[in-house]
Amino acid sequence: MDLAPATQELYRLPPAQFTAARDAKVSEARQAGRAELASSLKKLRKPSVGAWLANLLVLEQSKDVERLIELGVELRSPKRKLEGQQIRRVSKEKGDAVSKLVRDARSKASQKGQSVSAAALQELETTLEAAFADPQAAESLRGGRLSSGLHYSGLGFATPPQPGSLPRKTGSASDRSSRSEADQIAAKRNLENANRDAEQADAHAERARQAVAKAADELTRLKSAEALAVQRSKEAHAQASTAKRKLNRRR
Repeated sequence: MDLAPATQELYRLPPAQFTAARDAKVSEARQAGRAELASSLKKLRKPSVGAWLANLLVLEQSKDVERLIELGVELRSPKRKLEGQQIRRVSKEKGDAVSKLVRDARSKASQKGQSVSAAALQELETTLEAAFADPQAAESLRGGRLSSGLHYSGLGFATPPQPGSLPRKTGSASDRSSRSEADQIAAKRNLENANRDAEQADAHAERARQAVAKAADELTRLKSAEALAVQRSKEAHAQASTAKRKLNRRR
């Protein structure tokens, strides 16, 4: 047993199976006298469902994940001054790529019997967006062993400053326009995600209200049934007492 294949095997498993499988491999490594391997395996952390989905995509659809990352590289490349139309094209391709990866991940989870919440899908989408926007996030995703989702806290898609260089205070009008348009596209995407989450939350709340109403109706019915049963029990006991008295008189 080697660390790399063992790690890939573990991070393919649904999160509920992760800890037991990891501990079994740790025990196996210790029994084989491989203390260093056992220690490395023990450090592996159980992934959240969203992180597991991202790892699964890296392990099973690496080409699609790499294409998404390459689109981010294309948009940030300092050697290319993208015009507004090109930025929109790349951003649309990115949106399509993320949507497809999310659908594929949900399908894979269903095949493995893993339920996926809206929050987990949002965590996956945020992770993919971060990998698109930030080279360090992309490298973390490529490892295929995330334990939690990734987040990109930068603004827009400006190229990060190189070591030893000073940030530019000004830029050309076309550069500023391109960055502004990219920021607007990103903001629009965030708004769409927020609206979708709000709609899903409303749907969950409505189902919860319906469940509460149904439970209240059922409680009322059960209370009525209980009251009727108690009444019948009293009547039965009264009839039994009357019959007993009659029997005693005949003796």
